[in-house]
Amino acid sequence: MAREERTLKKVNKVLARVEKHIEQTRDALEDLEIEFEVLKATVKRLKTKPAPAEETAMDEMDEDLDIENSSNITMTRKF
Repeated sequence: MAREERTLKKVNKVLARVEKHIEQTRDALEDLEIEFEVLKATVKRLKTKPAPAEETAMDEMDEDLDIENSSNITMTRKF
């Protein structure tokens, strides 16, 4: 009986860890979906708006920096 209880506790602990990882993955996916939509809108805007060459180069540099710093997703693996 005690062995079954110990096994159930271990299983519940693993389930809690898996649930936590699933939730973190969902949050990361939502963030990526938002960033993807922003990126699509930016591409669409750039395609429809012709810009002078000098402004385009500066905008691209600014956007590159924004994309690089837009998210910092770090997940540590525990398994």
